[in-house]
Amino acid sequence: MKKSSMKLLQMSIALGLLALALSACGGNKEEKSSASPSATPSATASASPSAPASETPSASPSASAAPSASAANESEVPAGFKRYEDPTSGTSILYPEDWTVEPNAFGSIAMFKSPPEDDSDKFQDNVSVAMQDMGGEEATVDQFLEATKQQLQGVISDFKVVEEESQTLDSGEKAYLLAYTGSQGDFKFKWQQVLTIIDGKAIVATYTAEEDKFDKFYDIAGQIIDSWTVL
Repeated sequence: MKKSSMKLLQMSIALGLLALALSACGGNKEEKSSASPSATPSATASASPSAPASETPSASPSASAAPSASAANESEVPAGFKRYEDPTSGTSILYPEDWTVEPNAFGSIAMFKSPPEDDSDKFQDNVSVAMQDMGGEEATVDQFLEATKQQLQGVISDFKVVEEESQTLDSGEKAYLLAYTGSQGDFKFKWQQVLTIIDGKAIVATYTAEEDKFDKFYDIAGQIIDSWTVL
């Protein structure tokens, strides 16, 4: 296996474990102490491609654009949203004011969690964004996608790809939208990711939800992802 391919496989392993860790820790505050992640990533290959932040974020997770390089403070925060900023990565992202944010959750830049439906709600749907420098390794987004699917198949029970779509970002880079289902413990999940490689960085955004509730926050997840900017 070529060195670049091995690097991508290592990164996809971390990505798969991150997805599982984030889903395991998506529970409400009362359940958080008992919900332990299936695995702990040592390095993260995630972050989220998205459209430039605007006053009205678009509606669904897509590979239509990459993280914007515009100044975050130049855009207004829409009503009902807050702005999260991470000075280390230069990230600015908008999220609903009734959602919670966990910075640096399992190697991600941040994880944004939906409000629990009630006291019996043991899982909070979430959006995570992350970005990993590839350290000069040369690889294509196609290699990254295949390595990711290979590893996810080994760490998610009943893993099944339900959607895979190639798109070209506004900046010209190739990206993939990958949706898949699987089980973890008593939960059946659906994940949707947008992944790409830009300027030597592997970038992925992940929306994680219980499969039968996937549509509930789908549009909001898209708004969060599409608001992401990197200064």
